Amino acid sequence: MNYFTMGYWVLGLALGVSAAGAVVGLACVRQSTLSVTARFRMVWLTAAAVSIGGVGTWLAVYVTMLGVGVSSGEIRYDIARMVVATAVAVAAVLAGLVITGKVSTLVRVISGGVVMGLGIGIMHLLAMGAIRVQGSVDVNIWMSLSAGALAVAASIGVLWATTRFQAMLPLAGAAALYALAVTAIHYLGQAGVHVHLDTAVGQPDGDDLFTLFVPVFVVGTLSLAVPITAVLVAPDRTGTTRSRQLAQAANPPAGQTASPAGKARSAGRAPQPVS
Repeated sequence: MNYFTMGYWVLGLALGVSAAGAVVGLACVRQSTLSVTARFRMVWLTAAAVSIGGVGTWLAVYVTMLGVGVSSGEIRYDIARMVVATAVAVAAVLAGLVITGKVSTLVRVISGGVVMGLGIGIMHLLAMGAIRVQGSVDVNIWMSLSAGALAVAASIGVLWATTRFQAMLPLAGAAALYALAVTAIHYLGQAGVHVHLDTAVGQPDGDDLFTLFVPVFVVGTLSLAVPITAVLVAPDRTGTTRSRQLAQAANPPAGQTASPAGKARSAGRAPQPVS
């Protein structure tokens, strides 16, 4: 199999797509930590899962597969398997984010990373199993397991980054590393795919990825445009918790007396020591 029949620009495009999806997803995860309700937090995490799993992972793999060719005949793909692979990738990322949680521990990060990584590994296995040629296709299970192990490591790393960083610059760096990892996962798994061409066999069933590239890419772009807009217009709630604590100190519930510190803050004065 030739992985770069269209040139190496496909690899660059895949890296760009993966990094874009990952950075938007990490921005959504960051925004979820500022949500005031569990409902809105889940909305942000779902947007993050679509961005990281659907665009940053699956669409990036889709783009790299555009450059795959064989010495004779054409490559077709089972689109049903590709659709299932998309759903698995998004569900795996969402499960990993939910398991990691807002107040994360090392055990939760590792557990979430394992679930997310295994899902990504299954997604890639489904994508490789969707290949159809004029002959037969074999997928080396050991190469697929190696790709899955790398997916678990990459998932743990990106989930750890969501708990460690809040500034967008380090999150963008984590997204770039995730894009490199997704590319490595794909080519590692694809190295285990072997085709056996047989001209006596009829033309393969399935669809050509090029015929679906434009609508798939448009949908992927739109799926990023929505969370990007939401992040830009979302209010900055970084001071919400601190403001609520100060308000409660200055205005205690009925039956309680405001502390001297609370009264002083509400009056705009520094608190005076109590003798």
